[in-house]
Amino acid sequence: MAKIALDGSRLLVTSGVLLTSLILLLSFSILSPAISPLTSVADLDADGVPDSLDTFPADPTEWKDSDGDGVGDTNDAFPDDPNETRDSDGDGIGDFLDFMDEGNGGVKISLIKFEFEGYTTSCHRTKYSPDPWFEIRVDTDNDGDFDAVFQSEVFYGQDYLEYFFEADIDLRDDAECVRFSIIVYDVWDVDNNEIVDFEILDYVPLDGLMAEDQIVGLPCCCTWTYCGEGDTDDPDCRLEYMVSSMAIP
Repeated sequence: MAKIALDGSRLLVTSGVLLTSLILLLSFSILSPAISPLTSVADLDADGVPDSLDTFPADPTEWKDSDGDGVGDTNDAFPDDPNETRDSDGDGIGDFLDFMDEGNGGVKISLIKFEFEGYTTSCHRTKYSPDPWFEIRVDTDNDGDFDAVFQSEVFYGQDYLEYFFEADIDLRDDAECVRFSIIVYDVWDVDNNEIVDFEILDYVPLDGLMAEDQIVGLPCCCTWTYCGEGDTDDPDCRLEYMVSSMAIP
């Protein structure tokens, strides 16, 4: 019986010690949470944010994702925009909307080939070789108006040209498309270095349409070849050109 009483006393003392230790540990954790062993258990990546509040409990560099896009606010260039996370060129426009992620965006329009196809007998003017002159019109802000115009020199007496004119057009980096038109002229009279008389050459194979009004999505790299031969619009020519996205300094 004495042995049982002795063991019971020991059990009572041991239980008291454990209870006291638990109370002290709990008090220590409340008073000093940053260094508390309980806190360290609840903060897997030791970033000072409890796992219950940490969206990235295993990443010490991240804990919050304000826009819910899966990228933490620290590494998200647009923490409040779920559609954007990066801005590679630092221009304030996210890579998703920016068609040129590595610099200021624009397009190059290059005239690759021109070939005069001759006049018919029904044409009221009868010279056999044109003095071609080219104009590129661009709607840079997509408001419906051609607000930028690029003009070539006059190529006197030339009925065939290759890689002869190009224009670099600066655009908004978040532009989704660009609208442009190319006009081909045959110059008839120049006065004091000013073109005063001309005729439009036709390269579009549709009656009544001398030039193509195009809208191209960005980014782009496209080439077209047109020939006005076969319709009733005279005089005719063949025109090939290319439009491509580019970074503009």
